[in-house]
Amino acid sequence: MKLKILFLLITTYVIAGILWWSYSLMKYNENDLKLKLKLLKSERQICNFKVIEEARLHKFISNKTDTFSILNFTVFADTQIVKNYVKYSFNNKYVMKYTFSKNQKLASIKLNPATLDKLNSKMNIRKRSFISEAIILIILITAGILGLYFSVSTLWELHKQQNNFLLSVTHELKTPIASIILISETLQKRILPTEKHNELLGSIIENADRLKDMTENMLTAMQIENRKFFIRKADFDLSELLKNISVSFSLKNQINTDIQDNVIFFGDIAIMKMTLNNIIENAIKYSENKPVNISLKKNENEIQIEISDFGMGIDNKYRKKIFKKFYRIEDDEIRRTTGSGLGLFIVNQAVKKHKGKIEISDNKPQGTIVKIKFKAKT
Repeated sequence: MKLKILFLLITTYVIAGILWWSYSLMKYNENDLKLKLKLLKSERQICNFKVIEEARLHKFISNKTDTFSILNFTVFADTQIVKNYVKYSFNNKYVMKYTFSKNQKLASIKLNPATLDKLNSKMNIRKRSFISEAIILIILITAGILGLYFSVSTLWELHKQQNNFLLSVTHELKTPIASIILISETLQKRILPTEKHNELLGSIIENADRLKDMTENMLTAMQIENRKFFIRKADFDLSELLKNISVSFSLKNQINTDIQDNVIFFGDIAIMKMTLNNIIENAIKYSENKPVNISLKKNENEIQIEISDFGMGIDNKYRKKIFKKFYRIEDDEIRRTTGSGLGLFIVNQAVKKHKGKIEISDNKPQGTIVKIKFKAKT
């Protein structure tokens, strides 16, 4: 939230600065136009005096000489010659205008409308240029700030998730290691009945398997990150694999199965086993000792695996995020369930590698349904 406010303030400040800069340039442009108009008016007076001076020197005399008054001075000159003089001597900035008043011909020098139009046009072009530059700058700077914000947010989120991951891994590693050490010391120091002895050995194996699964997840995630995640495809019996996985999980939780027989799948059996293990383990973890349903169906076009639970469910806003590396919905410092945030990241990558797609939906009245779909081999 603080990061958003900071970037919002920076963006507002920068945009305000650009707008003020654009406004200042436009005001300068207007003042420049006013100054040029004043200069033109002053130069017009010079033009008047030049015409009077040249007329007194009889430079405008011809066989078409006429008499007219300019600035209350009577001038004898050829009006056409005077017009040309005003036009070419002052770069066509002014024009001669003649009027009659009380049988007297009056001459006046006026600003050429074309000159005024040119100045106004120039000012409007500059104005549009300033506005365009301001808009482009605002867009570019806003885009840059937004890009920076999203980059910083992503890095901050990743940093937070990595911290959570370290907390998770520390907890996940310490628990089974501590259990293995404690049970091993018990077996070493005490002679126990065979049944109890075998039960403790089973606990050691279970904790060792837990460590093995976590290590495999971390190694696979590292391979994905380093673009060294390859699959070795071959035909295998997906029905048999899913049945074996269901049996192994049925020791922990009630598993209901509806698995179609003899579904042959072309893929990496080890990766598929890891994928299914991760999904089913998640379903059991969040189902709060409620049954988990597993089904496998195949038709002419696709193979569909469906795993559903009756747990807490997954809110819509988290359904895309849960496939990101290290992501966990609840805060790891107060979490109630175990996990590293790598399982579903690996699942998503594995499904993509097999050109499949994964969907998450609500299980009515409560829980989550995970569907994995692959194209059937023809």
